[in-house]
Amino acid sequence: MRFKRLYLLFAAPVTGTLALATFVSVAQAQEPLPLDPLTPREREVATRIAQGDARVKEMLGNKTRLIYTEFIAVKRGETRRPAGTAQAEEPPAGRFADILFVRYDTNVGVRVLVDLAAQRVAEVVRVSGRSVPINSDEVELAARLALADARVVRLLGAQANTFRVARGPATAREAGENRIEGLRTLGTTPNDPCYEHRCIVLFFRQANRYIRLNEVVVDLTSQSVILRGGRQ
Repeated sequence: MRFKRLYLLFAAPVTGTLALATFVSVAQAQEPLPLDPLTPREREVATRIAQGDARVKEMLGNKTRLIYTEFIAVKRGETRRPAGTAQAEEPPAGRFADILFVRYDTNVGVRVLVDLAAQRVAEVVRVSGRSVPINSDEVELAARLALADARVVRLLGAQANTFRVARGPATAREAGENRIEGLRTLGTTPNDPCYEHRCIVLFFRQANRYIRLNEVVVDLTSQSVILRGGRQ
């Protein structure tokens, strides 16, 4: 009995040490590597830091949308080496997030670089709104505006309310479903409302084929629907 008690006395600390080592090992394994995509937590933190920065707030105004928050590798400048030797860049310094917003009222993009290690905005710049891509949330908004328009409902017929926005390539099961896809469209002349406004052209796919190609355009800036081809 005496030896049994001694065995139990020493067994507990050993078991605890093993458990702690396992916990540390799992925690380390979950840490992202330097070039890994952002984790959901990093994405959330980076977006919050950007939206809380005074400079970003001033540039964004009120009518804005977040387009994306993605990992970006930021490299330091080239390291100095003795004359006659090759120059080499240092590896990416820390973890950074590249965040892009669009401002609808001025059709301007705001690009933000967030230093996740320092928990701060490292850089913020304006970019042309024409170069800002659309995202799936904007296609969803454009589809809602279009399907609420009586003219679009007439175009699509009795199945108008069965169309849903595609979130990715159609699977074999989804191939026959009624889907909506969207692309950014840019006006080519100042007379075109989409020259300065942010517009999406919608494509309707029915029975695995496209219908009403290039006929429905949604102006997200003015929240209005445009029918091409002289349709009313």
